[in-house]
Amino acid sequence: MAFKLMAERRRTLLKAALGSSLLVTLAPFLSWGGYLYRPEATSGQIRQRLINLKDFPVNSKLTFPFPATGDPTVDSDPFRQYILVHLPSGDLKAYSKVCVHLWCLYDYFPEKRQFQCPCHGSIYNPDTGVATKGPASLQPYPTNSLPELNLEVDPDGTIYATGLRGRIGYGREWRAEAAWIQQRQSSSPNTPVTGYVVFRDPLPPDNILSLIRGVDAKIVKWYGYVDKSPTEREWLTGEGEQNITSATAVYGVDASATPSSHLKLLENPQIILILPR
Repeated sequence: MAFKLMAERRRTLLKAALGSSLLVTLAPFLSWGGYLYRPEATSGQIRQRLINLKDFPVNSKLTFPFPATGDPTVDSDPFRQYILVHLPSGDLKAYSKVCVHLWCLYDYFPEKRQFQCPCHGSIYNPDTGVATKGPASLQPYPTNSLPELNLEVDPDGTIYATGLRGRIGYGREWRAEAAWIQQRQSSSPNTPVTGYVVFRDPLPPDNILSLIRGVDAKIVKWYGYVDKSPTEREWLTGEGEQNITSATAVYGVDASATPSSHLKLLENPQIILILPR
């Protein structure tokens, strides 16, 4: 009962912080997160319309409640706040906005292509929702990542949220999302497959080439940027290795490789995860 009361007090503080637009430091310990979280919504139970792609340009964001009830009081609950981002790579991602450190609400900064929490400086990679810097990144797995919403896109471009993976304020078991490589290794070990390799931090192109070639993989597509000035950044994509060295840094690649080569890549600490393409 004591845990529930303390966790409820924490939620009340969060709600007050959201309503007043003030972000405060919340005192309870992270371990309490296991005692308070919204039940996971499985795919098929909820299909909530978010926005159409034609109204949602690349490198933009949308904050929304999920599940939405239509009641402003209920929908303003911080534990119902999510953020949808249309990344420069073209990928769509949606996560709980509650930082897994001390439950402040972070935001997406498109010029840096990262999530930043204003309370204690935690930074998350938007491709995976995994914390890469700050106190959230120092927490043990799986409490170092954001819960993620399952998304569906209709043929007309309408985006829907259909369910949640993980515990709000606590994290999700993101490493399980690489199980597809082990499955391919068991079923078709000699057949190359394409995976999206997500780097913990953007790397110089030469480092990327060395890393990918070192496991006999091939770059199908790369995603990076050019810093044109201290305040101006241009997002780039390229086919194969074409023009990759013109980038200032690369933050991800689609790589074709056998399952065993992908597993070797995953051993590199510079890589967070490899997602199926």
